[in-house]
Amino acid sequence: MLTRFDVRSSRVKGISFHKTRPWVLCGLHNGTVQIWDYRVNTSVDKYDEHSGAVRGVDFHDTQPLFVSGGDDYLVKVWNYKARRSLFTLKGHMDYVRSTFFHHEQPWIVSSSDDFTVRIWNWQNRSSLACLPGHTHYVMCARFHPRDDIVVSASLDRTIRVWDISSLRVRKQQPGIAQDLLGTSDVGLKYSLEGHDKGVNWVCFHPTQPLIASASDDRTVRVWRIGSTTCTEEVQLRGHTNNVSCVVYTKDYLVSNGEDRTIRVWDVKTRCSVMLFRRESDRYWMLAALLEKNLLAAGHDSGVHVFKLFRERPASTMNGNVLHYVHGNVLHSYNMESKTESKFSLSRNLHPPLTLSCNPVDNMAVVFYDKDGGCASTLTIPKPGCTVDADVKKRLGILAALFYAPNKCAFLDKNKNIILCNAHGDGEKVIKHEKNLKALFPGPAGYILRQTEEGMELFHVAQQSVAAEVPITETKYVVWDKDFTKVAFLGITTVHVMTRRLRSITFFSEPSIRIKSAAFDEQRNILYYTTSDHLKYCNLRNGECGIIQCLPSPIYLVRASGDTVWALSRNGKVVVMELNNPELNFKLKLQQQAYRDVIKIIRQKQLRGQALVGYLHKHGHDEVALYLVSDPLTRFNLAVECGAMDVAKTAALELNQPALWRRLAEAATSYGDIHLALLAHTKTGNFHGASFLSLITGNMSALDHMVNTVRDENFGLHYGMYLDDAHQRIKTLTNTGQLPLAYVAAKSAGLDELAASLLEKMDPDVAERMRQTEVKVRLEAPTVTPVTDNWPMLQVEESVFSRFLREPNLLSGAGVGIEEEEYAEAGAGWDDVDGLPNSDDGSGGLDGVEGSEAAEGDGWGDDLEIEIPAEQTAGGVEGAPYVVPTERPPLTQHWVETSSFPAFHVAAGSFSTALGLLRRQIGLGDPAPLKTHMLDLWATVNASRPSWLIPSAMFPLTTYPSEEQRGAASHSPLLPDYIPQLTERLRSGYSAFVGGHFADAQLHFVTALHQAVFTTCRGEKQFTALREIVTTASEYARALNVQLHCRSTDGASKLSLELSLYFTHFKLQRNHLALALGQAMSKAYKLKNLKIAASVARRLLDQDPPKQKAAQASAIVAEAERNPTDAEPVDYDERNPFVLCSVSHRPMYKGTVDPIRCGYCFSPAMPKHKGEICPVCRIAFLGADCSGLANRT
Repeated sequence: MLTRFDVRSSRVKGISFHKTRPWVLCGLHNGTVQIWDYRVNTSVDKYDEHSGAVRGVDFHDTQPLFVSGGDDYLVKVWNYKARRSLFTLKGHMDYVRSTFFHHEQPWIVSSSDDFTVRIWNWQNRSSLACLPGHTHYVMCARFHPRDDIVVSASLDRTIRVWDISSLRVRKQQPGIAQDLLGTSDVGLKYSLEGHDKGVNWVCFHPTQPLIASASDDRTVRVWRIGSTTCTEEVQLRGHTNNVSCVVYTKDYLVSNGEDRTIRVWDVKTRCSVMLFRRESDRYWMLAALLEKNLLAAGHDSGVHVFKLFRERPASTMNGNVLHYVHGNVLHSYNMESKTESKFSLSRNLHPPLTLSCNPVDNMAVVFYDKDGGCASTLTIPKPGCTVDADVKKRLGILAALFYAPNKCAFLDKNKNIILCNAHGDGEKVIKHEKNLKALFPGPAGYILRQTEEGMELFHVAQQSVAAEVPITETKYVVWDKDFTKVAFLGITTVHVMTRRLRSITFFSEPSIRIKSAAFDEQRNILYYTTSDHLKYCNLRNGECGIIQCLPSPIYLVRASGDTVWALSRNGKVVVMELNNPELNFKLKLQQQAYRDVIKIIRQKQLRGQALVGYLHKHGHDEVALYLVSDPLTRFNLAVECGAMDVAKTAALELNQPALWRRLAEAATSYGDIHLALLAHTKTGNFHGASFLSLITGNMSALDHMVNTVRDENFGLHYGMYLDDAHQRIKTLTNTGQLPLAYVAAKSAGLDELAASLLEKMDPDVAERMRQTEVKVRLEAPTVTPVTDNWPMLQVEESVFSRFLREPNLLSGAGVGIEEEEYAEAGAGWDDVDGLPNSDDGSGGLDGVEGSEAAEGDGWGDDLEIEIPAEQTAGGVEGAPYVVPTERPPLTQHWVETSSFPAFHVAAGSFSTALGLLRRQIGLGDPAPLKTHMLDLWATVNASRPSWLIPSAMFPLTTYPSEEQRGAASHSPLLPDYIPQLTERLRSGYSAFVGGHFADAQLHFVTALHQAVFTTCRGEKQFTALREIVTTASEYARALNVQLHCRSTDGASKLSLELSLYFTHFKLQRNHLALALGQAMSKAYKLKNLKIAASVARRLLDQDPPKQKAAQASAIVAEAERNPTDAEPVDYDERNPFVLCSVSHRPMYKGTVDPIRCGYCFSPAMPKHKGEICPVCRIAFLGADCSGLANRT
């Protein structure tokens, strides 16, 4: 059984699959109807209008409807789009047992405990027919999938087949007589008797004239429908209690019952071929979705959706030939000739899991995961022949593959690797200390081994691990054609790495399963499929996108350019020619193939804002600006790329103050003074406009501003810069500041005006002003205005702009853009080469030298060379200045070539560093790391002070040796944090022993945060750092428990439990002795002598001080006399457990599978998945991540 969905709920009595959506409809015993999405394991909707158990539910095939029937005697029709009940059909007088829609007509059939079957018309909401005849509860009634017959099953031990063909043509309306006595024109066709007890369920075969029934007599029976009779054909026995339900699949019959089992029957052999059992839940209902080979089973505590067999064909590539197994047939498909050969294999109930081929001949090993594992080694015959009957099988095998020419490797049930040749001779057993879980293929001579710690690249001949990576839960491994890249496929994650297991990229699909993947043989692309989509991942930058939707899942086997080969679930090779303009556009843009980029844009194959956002993100704002018509978007792009004219046009069109303010700032930064003045004026920012006029010396504009603005403070402030004494005196006089006006007039030499101002003052004030000495102001310096915009370099027009401005360049035949530019430059050089020759026949260059020598200091000024007007215009004055290409800084190289978060922080690229941490450790809260990131950046970057220009910043860089260099020619000079981390652990130990638990916890948590940005050089440092992180995490977890214990009542049961849990952490011996002493004291005070004695014995094993040892011995002696516990606690020291880091409750082995923190690996209960880890405080619990990259 391959479980796809499992949910806990009340007892499930009715189930139905939606035909097209990934939904399962459940009727519960508590009266609730639920819709679940089994693909993403989420609840879609819930309906609670029934007042009793809901026993019958069914989705309509084409309409957004479903029907339900319950113990409230009602049949309800619902619309799941409107999320409400449409109407209720009343007529049954007892529990409704089943409800089903007709596949064509607007009919519903229902069965009830009132001994009747009813057929309803849900369009006119009326009863079409009432079928009496049964003498006990009618448990089930179904429409035939093609014919006009209905079958019903009852506890009266009979199965009845009804002919309803007359309902199609009947015109009369039903009346009260029909409701009470039944319908006369619906006749009984067959009455089948044979069951010894009541019949619980009945169903039709989807294509054959067969009926299957399930009964309380513990049998499943198959009946064949004939032209005049219906006879029993097969009787299947095996259930040990009542059989609740039975359904047909494509080739088998599936039943379940109250014996807590699901049985799969082979009708031909009349035997049970598969059995699935639950420990405590009885099964009640089954439903089948034949299009997807899905089954759903309802039981006492919920429902689960499953498949009987794996549908992925086992396949492998051998050169250009694809070998795969489907339906006990071995297929060989040649991709070049497009021919296929088929060879029959021995019949197996389960399909094979893997297929591996010998690269030098036609031998293959097929692995089946049935009955403890089985591997078959066979020879693939040539076309026209049959498979060799001499098939060698091995039992008790967990994995099988060819790892080199004529060499096989098997993983046996003891987790040992068995090596032998292709014929099974020369066996050699390799035993391992690690627990091996699976084997995957690798390069020639290598095997990928999956352990509990991760994945290892194992060199078979040397029996050594060449590389390892902490990736667990890998389902499939995909190599590229040259074995230089590998992709590890999990359920929802993909890790792409180099051959030496160095990370290239990592991505995940959070809510859907990843089915398969294949590397593009021509481009740096990984194609992969999910249940519904074909997608791609650009391995250069990790960008993912959707190529197309898939009607059904496929499994990729090869990809070359835009051609993809895949296998379907029905065993067919699918060749797909992709039309993916988005991927081609991004690749061409990265390759700077601008002609192709513009062609894709002009063909309008890409639409939406995603393209504009992508161009803006990658620095091609001018192209995005050409594609956008929205004024606001054009404004934003124009400001980003410095197109002030376009920004001005958009701002005038929108006329929003916020845009004008932003335009003023941008225009000022670009030196466009006139536009900045206009933008300041539009927003009423006269201070900004005046200040800009002042610093540029534009006094006329400043004077106009002062005269225009009706603000006395503004006029006085900026009028002082204009040296206009009359205006200043007038302003002061108007505001009543006569003394200040007098001083201004006196200093300006306007004595008459000053005297008139004195007359307007009070006599006392005037007298004091006469006695005040006023100095004559100095003459203001002459201002030289600079009113022109700042000069901008004339940058060479980009290729994008040329193509967009001159569309005919795209269609020009023959000469590319580079050739055209070279031709233009060559024409200019030809004119220079045509200089007049000297008299002696020497070249033009000699003539120039002779002229210069003859004229001496004349510098050759009298050399008369006629330059054509065309050349002057196009070759001299029109030649634009070409800005030299700026080389990327060293820090950009670190960001582009490294996957170490510490390198990105050192480069100042904090956003990419946090992105790496999200993928590597499942980072959830980056706030605690801010201080450490800033400290690391400041440590790596130095500053060179200077007086007249900004201080120069430069990174401290280290250059590795040639043998260590690899792809990175240099790296940041990072500090060695390991001594600091070690010292911080010592401080934590001291605080721990001193009882300062909050301080100790701060030390250990800070060590965890600082270790995130610690890099290791060599195995020794890597081991030391791993020990530091493990120790800090363990102590931080323990201190969380201790602080929790301190926050509770010391004499409570919870305090004792927490102190006992505290003794199970991996602490140093003296620290563990302190914890044991605390727990022993609490247990003794609460009179739990048995527990106290157990803790005391553990304390004595730690060689404690004499006083503690004496106390422990006394407690042990007292407990031996009275081994009792006054209060039971949730603590069993003999049952291994780990403590939940969130709730601080034990998770005993075998009861729950704990989740882990992505960074410190702290365990927690699965219900806390997605929460921030309370230990390290930065990573998510249960996050899918690749592991921290910190080993250089």
